Amino acid sequence: MKHLLTKRTLLIAVATAFLLVAWNREINLLYGIFSLIASTIILSHLLPRFALKGVSASRALDPTAFEGDALHLKVSVENRSWRSRFMLEVLDSIPAAPPGSRNPMTFLAKLPARKERNYSYSLTCYKRGEYDVGPLTVQSAYPLGISTTEKELPQSRRGLLVYPQIFEIPRVRLRGGGNRPLSGVEAISQAGAGEEFWGVREYKRGDDLRYIHWPSTAKHRRLIVKEFEIRASTEVTILLDLHKDSDVGEGKETTLEYAVKIAASMAKTLLEKGHVLQLVGYGRKNHIVPYTRGLNQLQKVLEELARVKADGTMPYPRAICQSSDLLRDGGAVILLFSRSDFNTEEALYALRLLRAKRIRPLCVMIDHNSFIPGRITLSPETNPFVEDLTSEGIPFYFISKGDSLPEIFTA
Repeated sequence: MKHLLTKRTLLIAVATAFLLVAWNREINLLYGIFSLIASTIILSHLLPRFALKGVSASRALDPTAFEGDALHLKVSVENRSWRSRFMLEVLDSIPAAPPGSRNPMTFLAKLPARKERNYSYSLTCYKRGEYDVGPLTVQSAYPLGISTTEKELPQSRRGLLVYPQIFEIPRVRLRGGGNRPLSGVEAISQAGAGEEFWGVREYKRGDDLRYIHWPSTAKHRRLIVKEFEIRASTEVTILLDLHKDSDVGEGKETTLEYAVKIAASMAKTLLEKGHVLQLVGYGRKNHIVPYTRGLNQLQKVLEELARVKADGTMPYPRAICQSSDLLRDGGAVILLFSRSDFNTEEALYALRLLRAKRIRPLCVMIDHNSFIPGRITLSPETNPFVEDLTSEGIPFYFISKGDSLPEIFTA
């Protein structure tokens, strides 16, 4: 309705009324008024087109940013004609900005001939994702302010990739041999030569007799061998739940957004500590970043996490079983459960399958009920699957909406 009640449509209605009255009454004065209004309408439509002739605009911005960080934009508006331009409005489209700030507008009262006007502004990146920024649009209603003409600049379109927000995690509660927590590289102990003496243990078939520890053997009256420590990085996989029903909540307060933030933060910590990392997620398309280490791997993981969507059809327990073929024996896997109403028996079967391959799981349980208004939020003590994890000796984190993630993963 607002689009119909414009100055232009009102003038057209008034002009039509004068024309009808003049036609019926044959009053020349009314014909003159109609002609004046009609001329004004025509001029108000044509003149703004000339006001935009020779005007162009461009925008510069970084192609990547992090969620929650400021996005800095620089806009340049140029007048290539020999006459000054007046009453220009420059509009942009920034879908990565917070709601209500996605269409910034700048007003230029005058743009001198053959001159350029530069300005800059900043917006906060609201949510991770892949965005198409723009195009810039220049519009003017000069000189009558009745009709507005706009010129879209398609060459000003730019791609923007917003990485998920990262918080600090001092250490990840993975488990090494002997149920020892890992920090940095994993310590693997075995009988025989190694970098550092670890301790002694009872002789096992196949141990080299050269490493028998005779004092301990005499004391315990059975063969005891020396054990040495080899330093090796742990191979870790982060597995996302991308089932279409796994993303519960609104805006950036959803289970998937929490899971992605946690995955990105854990990936940063693990890669900085020298671990080998892999990312896996089964959505409409498979999101797989194969095993490797280093900062380049972190960038690949962040790029993939920026793009993932909950659009798959594979239930998470089945995804765990399928991903087991991609996991290396003796490694570790971080499981991000985005719902708490999955099939418990299937999930336990998947976890036991992993442990049969000597793969150590770490579970992150996100209570989806806390993301639904009016739904009762579960506590870890009342969650039956958490009891199963405890009895199986599997470390876990329990997350609800509004929790301080840095505090939970620092405790």
